[in-house]
Amino acid sequence: MTASPTINGPAAGASPAERRLLRTAAPQSGFAPWKDPSKQPIIRFENVTKRFGDFVAVDNITLDIYEREFFALLGPSGCGKTTLLRMLAGFEKPTEGRVIVEGKDITDLAPYERSNINMMFQSYALFPHMTVERNVGFGLRQEGMPEDQIKARVNEAMSLVELGKFAHRKPHQLSGGQQQRVALARAIAKKPKLMLLDEPLGALDKKLRNQAQFELMRIQEQTGTTFVIVTHDQEEAMTVASRIAVMNQGRLEQVSTPGEIYESPQSRYVAQFIGDVNIMEGKVVSLPGDGTVEITPASGDGRIFKAGACEGLFVGQQVWLSVRPEKFRISLDPPQSNVNVVKGRVDDVGYLGSISHYHVHTEAGNRVTALRANSSHNVERAISWDDTVWLEWPAESAVVLKA
Repeated sequence: MTASPTINGPAAGASPAERRLLRTAAPQSGFAPWKDPSKQPIIRFENVTKRFGDFVAVDNITLDIYEREFFALLGPSGCGKTTLLRMLAGFEKPTEGRVIVEGKDITDLAPYERSNINMMFQSYALFPHMTVERNVGFGLRQEGMPEDQIKARVNEAMSLVELGKFAHRKPHQLSGGQQQRVALARAIAKKPKLMLLDEPLGALDKKLRNQAQFELMRIQEQTGTTFVIVTHDQEEAMTVASRIAVMNQGRLEQVSTPGEIYESPQSRYVAQFIGDVNIMEGKVVSLPGDGTVEITPASGDGRIFKAGACEGLFVGQQVWLSVRPEKFRISLDPPQSNVNVVKGRVDDVGYLGSISHYHVHTEAGNRVTALRANSSHNVERAISWDDTVWLEWPAESAVVLKA
């Protein structure tokens, strides 16, 4: 997919600078209704639990989602994310709790009674005997909309996803990416207030999937629709979402913006699930009172780890330090300080063009990963297998985890 040069939504006629301000899926642009006490959520899961026999798929979840958000439910298979989405769509009913949309309790409403909600399935569920045009307009015909209005809606939806020239083709004559766009056009043709997407890009190859992520963002911004997407792909969630709910065994581990989840995970589970991370164990030895904490590593080699303190720490407490691979500075020369330093031996080296990966076996027996940007043709001193290296990092780059 390529970006459409035509803007048909709320950004029509805007300058590039104004268009950037209209981006709804970008908290960095100032869009953060969840921080405004005066804002009411468009979706509210209120103490929702779903059981299948003795199995608890969703465990007492309370969650607010706001209008114009691109919200991601992220987690591994079996964590409850799809069940939560299906309860919003009406295909499952909570065992306990309520589902509220625009202030109305819809818990007991059938899917066809939720006219402001539309769902795009992972399988796309296109009718093989219908043309693209007929597929896109199917839901509108089922609702009994006049044919002239259907034609206008279908043309608008197909234009938005750039399918106009494929209007008379059948699904088997389309690529996977084109089929995905047909399913999306069919969903948005009804102009729902809420769009639910269940692993919508799962059938696409990596390159097309990456393109489709930005296409989804563009369409969401132009239509102003609230999108809720289910995915197990961390990169996909980080790319498209205004906020992410990380789920584990039916519970919410953390609900934050992509940047907050990556830089400030609240648990070891979140830190390890989102991207690559190095976890080092230690004990709190000092709380200097300047907003930092000092930790002795489990190796007990006399070094000190220093990081920003979180609430509830006390001297003697067991904690874990989370450091992303790109935060490490890897060197063949010993640093001047013993603070935030580990020594080790290079086990593996992976050259990926723009960056190199170094897997280092530390003196404490940990295996950690460091990244180094290949910013010039001539690296000052090549680091190779079995080299002794030192890794250091700034205090503000580490996160202390208690759980």
